[in-house]
Amino acid sequence: MPLFQQSNPHDPLLHRSSQILYRCFEEIGSTKGALYLLCPEDQTFRLAAHYGWPRHFAPPSALPPEDPILVWAQRERGPFIANDPTPFPELTPFREASLNARFLVASIYERGARIGLLLQRDRNQGIPFSQERDVPLTLAICQELADALGDTPQKQTIPETQAPLPVAAPHSEAMVSPLAPSPILSQETPRRILAGTFLPEQRIFFWEVAELLFQALPIHAVALWMEEPAEIRPILVFSHRPLSPGLKREIHATVAGQTPDDTAGSLRILARVETPSLEPLDGSFKICLPVVLEEEGGGRDLLLLLRLQEQPFNETELAFIRHIARIVGCHLQESRLHERYHRAFLSVSQRILGSAEGLRNHSLNTARLARNLALRLGLPSASVEAVSISAILHDVGSLLLDPELQTLGKLSPEELERVRAHPVLAATFLKDFQFPFDVPTIIRHHHERWDGSGYPDGLVGEEIPIGSRIIALIEAFEVMTADSGYRSPIPKAEALEEIRRSAGTQFDPALAQEFLALMGSGTR
Repeated sequence: MPLFQQSNPHDPLLHRSSQILYRCFEEIGSTKGALYLLCPEDQTFRLAAHYGWPRHFAPPSALPPEDPILVWAQRERGPFIANDPTPFPELTPFREASLNARFLVASIYERGARIGLLLQRDRNQGIPFSQERDVPLTLAICQELADALGDTPQKQTIPETQAPLPVAAPHSEAMVSPLAPSPILSQETPRRILAGTFLPEQRIFFWEVAELLFQALPIHAVALWMEEPAEIRPILVFSHRPLSPGLKREIHATVAGQTPDDTAGSLRILARVETPSLEPLDGSFKICLPVVLEEEGGGRDLLLLLRLQEQPFNETELAFIRHIARIVGCHLQESRLHERYHRAFLSVSQRILGSAEGLRNHSLNTARLARNLALRLGLPSASVEAVSISAILHDVGSLLLDPELQTLGKLSPEELERVRAHPVLAATFLKDFQFPFDVPTIIRHHHERWDGSGYPDGLVGEEIPIGSRIIALIEAFEVMTADSGYRSPIPKAEALEEIRRSAGTQFDPALAQEFLALMGSGTR
């Protein structure tokens, strides 16, 4: 049989390949991976599976036989590490304009013939690839891929799937249909501020629903994937006992088979185990019920219920599942409505800041990092939203200052006091906007310091609102690393070291530690 059938991208062997590819993330820690398989008809290598790549920069869909990376990999024969890709122009299509990308490339052989190419990129936390540690694991993965892709029939590891169960969410008068791009809700809306994840309340809601399903049904795992064109959501997985890596790969492959092709390669699993001290479940899921949640406005999410026994769900169980699924669908569609309002607000904020491009870019960069840090801290979604909005508008008071003050280099004491009034001016300007969160207070105090030497009120320690402490830290980093026009930026490593030194004086020490961890994790 052909190694790659373009007309059948959901071939079981390709699902198996996706499962094996995911081991690069689980065992080696590669944050991006791409698997190319030989198409015998034209001798091209076509992209069969991938993960971790942004939507706007997916790996090339095919590599012709004369492609430089194929020629180069054939010459190397064994796995090759490029922790500095600069001397290797062959890797340019996979670098995504990154100067710090690191690669591990390996050809896949079956009976001496090359049948595929495995490319991994960027280990977790920026750790270089290692010949001693990572190459043996890569060779084992390549061998497993070769075994799965050979002519010998392989045991299927995707569970038997019952017919999808479509469930329409309850009607909501508040729900709105997606709008075409408009002057306010435009394609320029900064989607990166909306990190690709479930908010804490969404996760908690799902864990509670999953526990209810476990109490009523004999199941072993429940998974949820939420469709959202602007983001890549993880797969939430709930189980009472830990799941083996093989079972997790089955869930990943099953969801990938039900989701659009352009998102499947970027799926991640975010798991919760009720009793982690128990022995992990192993083996293979025998039954999977996909529940398609059809919400108003075009949402189409996926709920999976999985069993280790060959016991299809009966009509009584299906009736109960429909009822629970309607509740989940209602919650998710209201979440979508909230996020659309958030995007609309981002567009309006850009209009407010649009007269000063430097201020707008600074505000959006600050908001993106502030929101990611708030999510990392596990703050409630209301607090995350408050931090995001406040970070976007934190310097709006600068627009109310004398424009000449923005162009001066060294300021006199009187001029400095006028500039330092911008948090109070912003809070006064925004106090009548009727935000659902206390945005004016967060903005008023974003120049306070942990040791009490900040302004305007000299608050100390935890007297400073948590949102203000987050913005103070992020803004300092952004100011140090951005080109302001009157001072040169410093390298990010130096800025991070300055934050480390200032923890406990200028910055909340616990927040500083979390921010340093965030910047070292590759999630910015």
